[in-house]
Amino acid sequence: MTLSAQFTTLAEQFRLGLSLDAALALPPLLKLLLPLLPTLPAQTQRQLPQIMSAILACQEREDWLGLADWLEYELCHALADPGRQDAEHFS
Repeated sequence: MTLSAQFTTLAEQFRLGLSLDAALALPPLLKLLLPLLPTLPAQTQRQLPQIMSAILACQEREDWLGLADWLEYELCHALADPGRQDAEHFS
């Protein structure tokens, strides 16, 4: 399963009210991004802090729908740059 598909699945869990399970799965999934950071385009590297901050803010507010949107739409979109050599990991 691609990283993008994993984020989408996690977003679906948040939307279905499985917030405890999804919240526990979120940190390990985000850690999978760490080794990929140097390979990301500069624009994506600049977007990620804002996206991560928004994800954490949604989690603190227990805004599971907002968190799901940030995961599925903003994070996946930022990672899905087709020009990247390892883009197949995300799409």
